[in-house]
Amino acid sequence: MRRALLAAVLCVCASAASAAGDDPTAIAKSVGEKFAKACGSADVKTVLSLYRDDARVVYPGAGETATDRETLTKMVTATCTADGPKFELVGYKAIWADAAHTVVAAYGDWQVVMKGADGKTSTAPVRATEVLAKTKGGWKYVVDHASIGVPPSP
Repeated sequence: MRRALLAAVLCVCASAASAAGDDPTAIAKSVGEKFAKACGSADVKTVLSLYRDDARVVYPGAGETATDRETLTKMVTATCTADGPKFELVGYKAIWADAAHTVVAAYGDWQVVMKGADGKTSTAPVRATEVLAKTKGGWKYVVDHASIGVPPSP
């Protein structure tokens, strides 16, 4: 009887733990939060660690695309500065992109707060389409395409 009860408890606990780590939206949100924190504190090394070496990246702005590590490093270094834009995660919606649960396809809503040339602060919505892959080093961006959204009409 004790063995059966112990087995049942272990199954319930394993099931709950698996469910918590098996939520694609939670995974995407976690990586997004790491990005926002690291970029906001100009921690380029941590931001770069969130991307696979072969990631395809598009940041808002003309010509802001990377298909190799060198270009991505330049983009992240230019974007993630102490006085640069601050990214705030608004929400995520994500799905599994494969049956093995090793690829997440996500849509993220962000706000970016930045200073203009005149010194005034402005806020703009940012939309991100992301693909994340499970690696030995954790979840990493394979595709990260962010674009400035159009604010809703008043």
